[in-house]
This record gives sequence, structure tokens and C-alpha cells, in this order.
Amino acid sequence: MPYSHAWEDRGVVKHFSGFVTGEEFARSAQEIAADRRFDDLRFIICDFLDVKGHSIDARSIERIAITRLGSLYSNPNIRVVLITTDEKVAKLKLAIEHPRFGKTYETCVFGTVQQARDWLGSQAAMHEMAKRFNAPKTPRSMRSK
Repeated sequence: MPYSHAWEDRGVVKHFSGFVTGEEFARSAQEIAADRRFDDLRFIICDFLDVKGHSIDARSIERIAITRLGSLYSNPNIRVVLITTDEKVAKLKLAIEHPRFGKTYETCVFGTVQQARDWLGSQAAMHEMAKRFNAPKTPRSMRSK
């Protein structure tokens, strides 16, 4: 398998290697979004340093964008970092953030994992949105007037 996931405290590192297909790239994003730990994530690092090539096309980019849009409802507090020195892989950021897909997760590109971690560590905490479906509802009669 050309990818693996390493879960950390409030984050996950996705390591890609060899030749990555668009299907594999999209499946990786879907697996993360479907994981029970997703709601607590604050960062996703996508490490492409060991990738020798890819066939990530417009269809798979659209699948990623759809996954991101749906995931925003569950957890809007994630930053995504692509680690690559390959210009073709770096351009994936632009494709994923295309305006036709709307505003999703902030995404940055760095050449090393250390640069990415330094940047993530320097960012202010994002606003933590209340869990939409788990928040207790206060009956109208008990609300302050």
C-alpha cells in the first residue's frame, strides 16, 4: 500500500510512497474523515517526500474536495500541510483549494516535516466550534430573558 497513517495527539501524519494513484489519495482522505478520532484533529500532515510519481487527476481532486466539505461540519478546526519538494505535488494544493470547491481547510506546502511542524506549532489555536449534535439544548422556558 503506498500510504500509511500515523495518529498523534490531535493530529495524523499520512505518509505516501512509491507511485500514488488518485484513488489511493482520495481513499486516504476518506479513511481519516471516517475515523472516530477525526473530531479531535487539529492537523493533518501529508508527507509526499517518498513519492516517485502520481496519477492524481481532476476526478480524485474533486473527491478530496467533497470529503473536505463534508468534514467541515464535523470538525472545522483542522490545518493541512503537504510535505514535498516536487512541484507537481505542490500544485495539488492549488487544485484542492480551487474556488469552485468553496472554502475548506487551510492548506500549506513545506519542503520538510520539521518546517511543517514548526509552522503548525507557531499557529494560534483555532476557534473550537461546539459539537453541533452533542450540545445539550436548553428548553426555551429556562433561557434567560
